[in-house]
Amino acid sequence: MRVEEVRYYKIFNANYLQKGKEKRTVELFDTLYYKNPDEYDAKLTEQFFPQKRRNSYYRLKNRLLHDLEHSMLTFHLEKDEEFAIINKIKLASIFLQRTAYEEAQHYLEEAEKLAIKHRAYNLLNVIYDKFIHLCSLNYALNPAPYLERKQAMQVKYEEVQQSERLLATISYQLHRSNFSNREEDVVETLEQIQQKIQLTDNEHLSPELRLKIHRCARNILLQKREFEALNEYLERSYEEFEQAGVFTKKNHEEKIIMLIWMVNTTVRLKATEKTIRVTEQLKNSLESAGTSLQDKYMWLYCQSRMMVNIIQRTPEMAIQMLESLLNSPRYQKILSYFSVYINLSMLNYYCQNADKSLEYIGNVIISKDYKDLSRPWQLNIGIVELMVRYETEDYEYAIHRYKELRRKYRKELAQKGYEEQKQFLEILRDMLNKPDALKTSRTRQKVERFVQTYTHFEIGANELLDYSVWLKSKMQRKPYYEVMLAAYYEE
Repeated sequence: MRVEEVRYYKIFNANYLQKGKEKRTVELFDTLYYKNPDEYDAKLTEQFFPQKRRNSYYRLKNRLLHDLEHSMLTFHLEKDEEFAIINKIKLASIFLQRTAYEEAQHYLEEAEKLAIKHRAYNLLNVIYDKFIHLCSLNYALNPAPYLERKQAMQVKYEEVQQSERLLATISYQLHRSNFSNREEDVVETLEQIQQKIQLTDNEHLSPELRLKIHRCARNILLQKREFEALNEYLERSYEEFEQAGVFTKKNHEEKIIMLIWMVNTTVRLKATEKTIRVTEQLKNSLESAGTSLQDKYMWLYCQSRMMVNIIQRTPEMAIQMLESLLNSPRYQKILSYFSVYINLSMLNYYCQNADKSLEYIGNVIISKDYKDLSRPWQLNIGIVELMVRYETEDYEYAIHRYKELRRKYRKELAQKGYEEQKQFLEILRDMLNKPDALKTSRTRQKVERFVQTYTHFEIGANELLDYSVWLKSKMQRKPYYEVMLAAYYEE
């Protein structure tokens, strides 16, 4: 439950005190919510019923669940258009049972207006059935107009349903292929399905359906790795949705997600000015969102802001931003310290502060999130540690860590998919054993072959420090950050 929902539940329980004592359902809620014990533990039963009456404890739990359900429904009563329509229909049903036909007709007409406004065709079907039933009870009403409206609505509803079915198929195909660009037959099938969706008449499409179609199209473009087309589509869609009023308070999260996609594509396309502009739009969009969305997407915004600082050659500003996050009480419970530490390590390395970079890598390795990382990620972090230790000239300890790394990941490094890491580690071993190894022709040839083979530099990739860029910086005797930016802007 969200903080605001918990607060409302406490208000909802107006009879908070019962016979001078705290209400037991509220007491049980506080115990379960704040202390997070095992709800089936016998000790918990004894806490509320010392006589070990388990049936009484289960009745108390059921009563708490009942109260929570009613609290949640009441809290969200006016926060969702569909809820508002359903409530009008319920009121009409109550008055129908009382034979108060005028009142029933009034609420059905209000429900119809809301359903048409929000294109809730599934609920319009229910509303017209209620109208037709009302006409059978009140002979003063002619059912013909409602029958005509229902028939016209069903034509529109069938078009929407067809689009929904096709979108469900696309979503299934995308997730089954795991968004792999290698499965060309999947992409071709998805494109054929998408072409069947009629996008010309947006009057029939609700904002929710238009956003679903948008998600489908952008996922296809991402799968095909057509980043220019994806960026153009995102920009066009964003402008259209803004003008058409598709973005509402209810789907504000979709607006935030779309802006994050736009940041990522502009970074990929090296469109620096666009990246800066969209990041500012993302900031404004988050500021107008509720606290729950701000907390949820705060880190993704920080990553966007960080990318802007990196390509603008101001990594020091990104360091200040992340360090202020670490000291913020608001974000202490929701921050992934692993993510903050790893980025602070890289940023300090860009600023040629290797000792500070190494300190943050140490924080990464001892963080609680580290043990849950995949082995490839752990291997990459271990390699980065060796690279930074080389920078600090801590050769003896680095050789010790190198041997540990080779031993721990020997199964992975024996696989073909880890050839890049294996070759890089061999070069790094030579450099650690002999600090001036790059002056020898044998090592330089190894480096040149490696750089020619692995030239897939991508800013912000999982390698954290790009191996080829790092070796180039050593060969050219230039700072890593300088060589990295040159590689990023290289045509």
